[in-house]
Amino acid sequence: MAGGTWTSQNEVRAGAYINFVPARKSPMTVGDRGIVAIPMDLPWGVEGQLIEVLAEDFAMGYSKKDIGISVDDDGAKRLRGALSYCYKALVYRMNKGGHRAAGTAGNLTATAKYAGTKGNAINFAVIDNEDLTFTVVTYVDGSVVDSQTVSEIAELSANDWVTFSGDGALEATAGVPLEDGTDGIGSESDNYSEFLSLLSMSKWQVVACMSSESLIKEKIVKYIKSMRDDEGRYVQGVVADYDGADYEGIINSVSGAVINGETYSVLDFVSVTAGLSAGARLNESNTARVINGATKIINEMSSTEIKKALSAGKFLLSTSTSGKIKVEQDINSLHTFHATRDRNFSKNRIIRTLDEIGTTVKETWEDTYMGKVDNGAMGRGLFKSDLAEYGSELMRISAIDEFDANDDIDVRQGQDSDSVLVDWQVKPIDSMEKLYMTVIVTN
Repeated sequence: MAGGTWTSQNEVRAGAYINFVPARKSPMTVGDRGIVAIPMDLPWGVEGQLIEVLAEDFAMGYSKKDIGISVDDDGAKRLRGALSYCYKALVYRMNKGGHRAAGTAGNLTATAKYAGTKGNAINFAVIDNEDLTFTVVTYVDGSVVDSQTVSEIAELSANDWVTFSGDGALEATAGVPLEDGTDGIGSESDNYSEFLSLLSMSKWQVVACMSSESLIKEKIVKYIKSMRDDEGRYVQGVVADYDGADYEGIINSVSGAVINGETYSVLDFVSVTAGLSAGARLNESNTARVINGATKIINEMSSTEIKKALSAGKFLLSTSTSGKIKVEQDINSLHTFHATRDRNFSKNRIIRTLDEIGTTVKETWEDTYMGKVDNGAMGRGLFKSDLAEYGSELMRISAIDEFDANDDIDVRQGQDSDSVLVDWQVKPIDSMEKLYMTVIVTN
């Protein structure tokens, strides 16, 4: 008997023609959050690139080889603030054009991998093993970071901290410090432009504007508006005390705090706000979120001032009745409401849900449907099915409410033969914030 697989029902011989295919799974899944982008002056690290720093590596000290600092180091305050609330940072080194530290012993020269003052914390030693080999040890802050046993300089390989150069034989030396490493400087405006250009090609949720200059803040606002409105990239930015946004994509952070004995100015605290916002899940609000280790508010406001600030779209801290320092309300800078942007759009939890929908639908359309699926009833039915499954998952995790795919999603032929028109009614869930209660006292 004949058999095999089939494409169309046109086989001549009798037999069993069987195709094995995997059950179809929806390509739409709820995305992950927790990535903050932050520009910093650093004592070490590559220039002109984004440097990925995981919170775990930062806490364990593994980040030193990439940025020269870890959680307890001087200069780590802003990154420490951000990574206290999210799992990853894309760090951009703002100071450029520094000098790489170097040291020479005999024929061997060790040069720091990157420019920066951290290079001055490096030294190396050459140990004669008395068997025609030498061990070259690299130290950073007195700790061994690399050890290589070779017979001549040409056999040495670069490590995470230094490159080696020179010709001929090695000579034993007790220790040679690397010197003359400098951090460099750079044009803030030019560096922010390069930073934002790099971010356009990377995945992240919130960017921290660590500048007090109005022109830089304006640059960030324009960039976020372009990303959201023109590129379909649903991201947010945080600026310090800037009234020129009035936009759901910008968070205007106006408080500072003393955290674990360290003072975060209003500008410093932008990093904390950005970390809080990037790390918040789409089904949670930062309203009343306690700031860990905070003991004092910088730029603290009275109740009257708080009400006025909230009405102006300002993200601020306040003290709870139990004495804890917390986020007053998880809002963005939008405060002029109209028909297409009502008060709901000022709530960051709602924006996170809408941004999640926008991001996932766009990515799924481009990766799975665009140019790949026929624009017929069956193709549109598949797309609606995926939207329905995705919407059900959003409702399961309490991101949206009262979702019914049959009533809430309409997928139909668009005006052109290659277009699809979708109407989706969605009801994002916010968190409980205000309690209005009447207590009826009876005899």
